[in-house]
Amino acid sequence: MGYEEEWGILKSDTTIVWYDYPLDYEIINLGTTYHDPSLPENAITWQYCVVPVGYNMPDIQHELLYEVYIPEKDENTGLKSSATTKQFLLALEHESVKLTGNLSENENGFKSTTGLLPAEWTPKGTIKVWDDVIGSTTSYTQVFDHWEYYDCDEGDPIQAAQAGQRVILPPEDQCQRAVYRYESTTVTGSYIPLIQATVHARWFTHIESDLTDNNGYFETSKFNYEVNYAIKWQRADFEIREGLIGQAWYNGPKKKGDWNLNIPGGNSMSRMYATIHRAAYDYFYNNPFGIQTPPNLAIGAFDWENVDPQGDSAPWLNWIGLVNIRIFKPSRLSRDLYATTIHELAHASHWKLIGGYPYATSLATIVAESWARGVQWEFTRIIYPNYSSVITYNFGKYTGVVEDLIDNPSMEVTTPNNGWNGDGVEGYTLIQIEQALKGAKTFNEWRDNLKNLYNNGTENNVDALFAHWN
Repeated sequence: MGYEEEWGILKSDTTIVWYDYPLDYEIINLGTTYHDPSLPENAITWQYCVVPVGYNMPDIQHELLYEVYIPEKDENTGLKSSATTKQFLLALEHESVKLTGNLSENENGFKSTTGLLPAEWTPKGTIKVWDDVIGSTTSYTQVFDHWEYYDCDEGDPIQAAQAGQRVILPPEDQCQRAVYRYESTTVTGSYIPLIQATVHARWFTHIESDLTDNNGYFETSKFNYEVNYAIKWQRADFEIREGLIGQAWYNGPKKKGDWNLNIPGGNSMSRMYATIHRAAYDYFYNNPFGIQTPPNLAIGAFDWENVDPQGDSAPWLNWIGLVNIRIFKPSRLSRDLYATTIHELAHASHWKLIGGYPYATSLATIVAESWARGVQWEFTRIIYPNYSSVITYNFGKYTGVVEDLIDNPSMEVTTPNNGWNGDGVEGYTLIQIEQALKGAKTFNEWRDNLKNLYNNGTENNVDALFAHWN
């Protein structure tokens, strides 16, 4: 059994939270991934978790590191709701973690024997990410303007606050102070909520998590001690990796209090993870078109800038332990990272729709790329309304046939026009165009399926449209 197959079996139980580092270790240097140096680079690193007593582990190599008792998870503690019992259980938990050396310096100050234990609190916060296309942001900077001179004894200005002027007084009678002004700078872009990302709060082996809402807000169950905050870039149907193997994380602070995070822009891998997450979330869970979702897959984010493709997709590579989709060039605009991710997810969905073998062996490139380009256009223009003006097409490969099948005459693709006076086709839906892909290996088979499956008042112009792009 290969690494990916084993990992898929482990992930199938969505009640278990997996970490790629030991839970009894303190994170000293925050990073975005970890790989056990004793393992080969192409191997998924050891995974760590907390499971209930009697949990039936699958037939995969595993080891019980230690047994733990987590009072919050004990459904058999009949008196747990009473204040006395809660205090006793908290003291018991506190002392056991102290004996194993897993209390922080702040937590170690509490005395379980005297009952001076910390009160419950709720980890919560808001997560946002910088998008360099959506909206605008104005910042203000304090800059020096001029010196103002005043009587040292009286403290009142002895002249109007004007740059370049000075009243002559004996040095001992004259003082000066700086006068500042504020300059504003407005840039394109803003921090937008990160929606439906998985945020973890962990104290030792006590783990709680929540999905951010439409405002980027999360709130977990209660703790008594400071927690390690983290974002795990993973959902039930997709995971994001740093490169080929390592699970991507955002390891946040260890604290007792809210975690409000703005993931910055620039050449940031964390911004790249967040943007890939946004696109994958929309395709899998916020899909307004009704088209098929891709198979369960892994998306690799690479910090490669000097490469020709923006990304690529090979859904069958999980058979040999590699990521299914690769996204490159983290310094690109958020819009373009989003669009590339949608494009590659469309390839994976297409592969699932028609079956892996014909996709890999006999599907015409113009069909695969034209479909992916069309899905890219449909999704991306919802988030970035001006996207139609920047997406590019070409003849014979990355064509605009999908957009032309959907749009009305005022929206028709104008480049490359090559003397084209308009396609005269409109009104097809994305799901109709997708269904016509079934059994279609060539551009003309796709065209014929579309005409045979659906009645459309403009279908007499479909042949000319496909001929134009081919």
